[in-house]
Amino acid sequence: MVSLLHTFLLETSERQDRNLNVTRGAVDIFRDLLAAYGQDGMPTISFDMLIDSLQSAATRQDGRINTDILDVCLSMLQGEYTSTTVQHPWAGFIHLILTCSQRVLDAHVLPVSPDLARQTSPSRVNAVDDLHSNISANIRRILTAIDELWPKLDGEQKLNSSNLFAAAHSHLSTSQARLYFDFCKTERLCYPEHSEWTHFSRELVKNFILPQDKDPEVRIQALGTLDDAYTSSNAAPLFDKQGLIQSLLVKFTEERSHHFLDALVSFLVKASENCNEDTFRLLVETFGSHIAKEDDVEQLSPIAAPAPSHSTPRPVSSTEGSEASLSNVATVGLVRIFLRSLKDAPINAGIIYEKLIEIAQSRSRPTDSRLTALKLLFRLRCDSAGSICVIPATENEFLIAVLCRTIDLTSRPSVSDESTSERTLKTEENPSLSQVGRLSLKEPGSGPLSTSSARATAQLRTLKWTPPVWTFAEPKSLPEDPPPFASAHTVAYLNSNMPEQLDQGRKIPLKINLWLETIISLFQQEKDWDIYSYVLAHLGPQLINRDLFQSAIPQIKLLRSVLCEQIKNESFLEPLGWTGVKKADIATCILDSLTMLISFHQHFAKSEQDEIVRTFIQGIGSWEGTSRGCIHALSVCCHEIPLSVTKALNPILDKMSKIITRSNIAAHILEFLALLARLPEVYVNLREQEIRPLFGICVRFIQTSRERYKSGDPLSFRSSSLPSRLSGGLKELATTQPTSESIDSANADGLSRYVYILTYHVMVFWFLSLKLQDRVNHVNWISKRLIFTDEHGNDVVDEQSQVFIDFMQRVTFSDLGDTIPFEKFPPSDSDGPVIKRSWIVGMSIVTIETAGASGLTQITKRQASGTTYATYQQRTAPVLPHQIPTYPVSHSLSDDTSSRTAIFPSHVLLQMIATAMPIPTSMQPIPLPEDDFTRRAISSFDRNDIVDGHKIGVIYIGEGQTKEAEILANEAGSPDYDYFLSGLGTKVSIKDAKFNTQGLHSDYDGEYTYAWRDRVTEIIYYVATMMPTNLEADPQCVNKKRHIGNSFVNIIFNRSNLSFNFDTIPSQFNFVNIVISPASRISPAHRPGFEHESPDTPDFSNTFYVVKVMTKADFPELSPSAIPKVISCKNLAAFVRIIALNASFYSMVSNRDSGEHLSSWHNRLREIRRLRDRASAFVSGLESTTDGPSEGGSYSSYRRNTKPVIQPEEMATHAAGRSGTVPSSEWAPQADTSVFSGLDFSRWGR
Repeated sequence: MVSLLHTFLLETSERQDRNLNVTRGAVDIFRDLLAAYGQDGMPTISFDMLIDSLQSAATRQDGRINTDILDVCLSMLQGEYTSTTVQHPWAGFIHLILTCSQRVLDAHVLPVSPDLARQTSPSRVNAVDDLHSNISANIRRILTAIDELWPKLDGEQKLNSSNLFAAAHSHLSTSQARLYFDFCKTERLCYPEHSEWTHFSRELVKNFILPQDKDPEVRIQALGTLDDAYTSSNAAPLFDKQGLIQSLLVKFTEERSHHFLDALVSFLVKASENCNEDTFRLLVETFGSHIAKEDDVEQLSPIAAPAPSHSTPRPVSSTEGSEASLSNVATVGLVRIFLRSLKDAPINAGIIYEKLIEIAQSRSRPTDSRLTALKLLFRLRCDSAGSICVIPATENEFLIAVLCRTIDLTSRPSVSDESTSERTLKTEENPSLSQVGRLSLKEPGSGPLSTSSARATAQLRTLKWTPPVWTFAEPKSLPEDPPPFASAHTVAYLNSNMPEQLDQGRKIPLKINLWLETIISLFQQEKDWDIYSYVLAHLGPQLINRDLFQSAIPQIKLLRSVLCEQIKNESFLEPLGWTGVKKADIATCILDSLTMLISFHQHFAKSEQDEIVRTFIQGIGSWEGTSRGCIHALSVCCHEIPLSVTKALNPILDKMSKIITRSNIAAHILEFLALLARLPEVYVNLREQEIRPLFGICVRFIQTSRERYKSGDPLSFRSSSLPSRLSGGLKELATTQPTSESIDSANADGLSRYVYILTYHVMVFWFLSLKLQDRVNHVNWISKRLIFTDEHGNDVVDEQSQVFIDFMQRVTFSDLGDTIPFEKFPPSDSDGPVIKRSWIVGMSIVTIETAGASGLTQITKRQASGTTYATYQQRTAPVLPHQIPTYPVSHSLSDDTSSRTAIFPSHVLLQMIATAMPIPTSMQPIPLPEDDFTRRAISSFDRNDIVDGHKIGVIYIGEGQTKEAEILANEAGSPDYDYFLSGLGTKVSIKDAKFNTQGLHSDYDGEYTYAWRDRVTEIIYYVATMMPTNLEADPQCVNKKRHIGNSFVNIIFNRSNLSFNFDTIPSQFNFVNIVISPASRISPAHRPGFEHESPDTPDFSNTFYVVKVMTKADFPELSPSAIPKVISCKNLAAFVRIIALNASFYSMVSNRDSGEHLSSWHNRLREIRRLRDRASAFVSGLESTTDGPSEGGSYSSYRRNTKPVIQPEEMATHAAGRSGTVPSSEWAPQADTSVFSGLDFSRWGR
């Protein structure tokens, strides 16, 4: 029977006229026999004959027969016959299955055309569909059966089966597809070493990777299989040559699966490293193309409220939906290719760079895609030789906080004028704040609120806050870490000065001018807030890197013009209400970018520099939050473009005088005035009457401080730093944070004292800046305003004012400077014996040393503000021949000059201050007793410096240094470091120094250091590189650390090419680190030792540095460089010195651990007062027991109150040494004064 069945089937190909049912019946019998195979009585069926018979039957090409044959094939893979099936080759078996499945497999690849479908009757169509369904079902069952038998199959059978899997790919389950992919990997079918690898690779691409109807996981697994083959040795060029990479890009722009597209992009990124130029350009163009599926994405506003007609809806982005846009996936791929191309493929990097610029400025792209491009472009930097690098993070925390783009909306206490403090609420401490947003009261537009916009605003107030698209808290801004080193071939510009022998052939410059033009376009035309805000926050930090823009100077000039114009006309984009940002915040960011452009001043005309200064002047007081940044920018302008500041100085001072009531910017105004006073070349054109407003500003600060102290609110600075724009609920939350409150209180107290004392320092500097002949004209005006009335109606002058008045007395009519005493007095023994007496005169100590024979006198007047040494000698006429002595036996006429005494110190004092006019008793000199206490007190007083002393550390950090010990061990620095040191001060010897070395000893700390001094201040620098280094005896450099660690302020000259960590050199007393870094990363070509030593002095005229002040967490941001500033090398030392001086001054004033800080002058005043009080008590007691020559025989009846009627600062004040008329009754002669007591000089002149 079996033979007869075979015969029937084998004759099928020859007898096409045989009834189809006969053939189908024979096939069905074989199916039944196979189902019962192995049972008793069942015949044996030959595998090979069965395949041949079925193959012959399949030639009828009838779908019903094909279905029956597939049923037989399935039976061959199931039941008892399976053992027979797996013992034979499968080539024919698989071919049979493919033959019978062909109509279904072809129909999947080539679907029925619409025309053919229209010509076919419905019943015929249904029959065909049923037939296809049956065949498809059999295919799936066969594939499942093979899947189950897979472990039992040999290699050849698996290979044959893989052909079926590839052909029937649309019928595979996920597990079956994985089985196929694993087999391809195991047998290395897609590897170039396989003879048919191109066939298998193309089938993999065509059947599994490109079809979008497949499960994305299957497609990703297929791509992984291809990736494994691609990564094999030497396979990449072959893949490119065979066009496999190009084939993957065929339907790229039609892709719909984010998951698969991400995997495909990752593979193509890898492939881009080894493909040819044509393929690479195709890849970049494809990545940069518009993805069609995104046209169907509805562009909804992030807030569920009707937007005003003039507003631009906010595009859907990665943070608002479940996943990133498809375009962003491709853009991320471009960024990754760029990062990998930087090192060795400069041409490719240039191609992608231009494509990223195109994406960034295209308003048809999704927001997240544009932001991805911007994140890379704004991180581009170059080193000092122009080599391009990419930084992992930007340095713009302040601006990000201004734009509400950080979860930590505020951080450290700050005295910024109005805006920064508003963002100082930490959501970590108060999670509820993260759900609240600040809403603008006005929608975008320059005109008044319309009815519709007002209604929209009302709706906005009730909406939930929308998270921003980008924030500072993003885990990773770049898709992968950038190269740690600058590219050797991708550059920002070509160096025209490079020697010809050095090959520049492989150096490809990026078109930085295109990038700047894009930025300008975004500033002028961009309406998408997320894009606009990102540009605002990141432009300034990039402009710091001046070398990056060397080839784009025309665009830099245009950018300057645009920024100035937008501030002048307020033409910048007004933020939408949901952003929580105000126009003032936009202005703050624009002004910050303009500040960075100051460093390009050599490329600007004088009129353009003037416009920059005018723009900053406009920013003072014009918006809430811009004053501080503008004042700091003007500080930089004073150094970099002084002529423009000189021209605009009057408007600057006028603007500052109008905002002096804003206590939160008082410190910034005063620091600016202090800096300005030390730059005579800037204020050279100020006339005498134009300086008066400066004193007016200072007096107003003093009066405000007194009013606050009087009202019992010494911490008013804290209240003014609370966010003024927060709602009532938020303000309550802000005030319930105990840690922040306590820090604010302590800082506000220190800050108020700093402002109060700094005010007097500024007055000192500006009084000295006056011409000598003009100073007297200001004394009356100033003195009158330093007097205030206490609660009892008394006129009072506090101690700081007393010190300043004392200072004016010393310098109003003299500009000779410091004085010195005789090294030996008297100079000659022939001058006779010396008699020395001291008095308290007002609030000074007057010591008179008189040589008895010659009358040569040395007068020492010790005042709070300094000590004056002078000489006096009476010009005695020669004795006439006919003159006889009044007292012939008087010792004064002795010829022995060594013992002769013809004059006493009291005589000199009388000549100076006494006449026949009575002197009020309270103003009469008080003689100091000649005892050990007085001598010790005067000696101690003389040890007080006449200037305020500061100690500031200077530390050099070499390339790659991060550890404290290796940094302190440096014994020398770079040439620019030495140049900087020479500008900080003067190199002085500390051996036998005549000044206060602040603890430096030549035996331990080196022979030399640097120091700086003016009429008020002295700085001693602890220069670590000038101190001895002995790593064997002191490996941790503890000897250096004992000085550096005890400095409140350290200057860090950082040439490490790394960011400086504040805790690198930890210290309890180090509050401020002023970090100086080159504006551009140092190229290996510019590192010490790379070039031959040049005999010429290095030229630093075109070298710029970034100055940033880093402080402890609870330290307020006072300095102009709290936000980094760019300064030229020639102005660096002067700029840093004043910052360090102010920081040291604040540290001493606010440091409560060391008790109350008194300036040198203040301390001298108090010592004079203590000595006066003791001397007054002594004289009072002496007079009460001494008989006088008066009628009644005693001085007691006329005993004066020798203590002046003055009050200490805590109670009221005293009035020692005053200039001008002060309307105070306490300084007039007292009621118990008589004519006799006013004329009896014997009591104080003895």
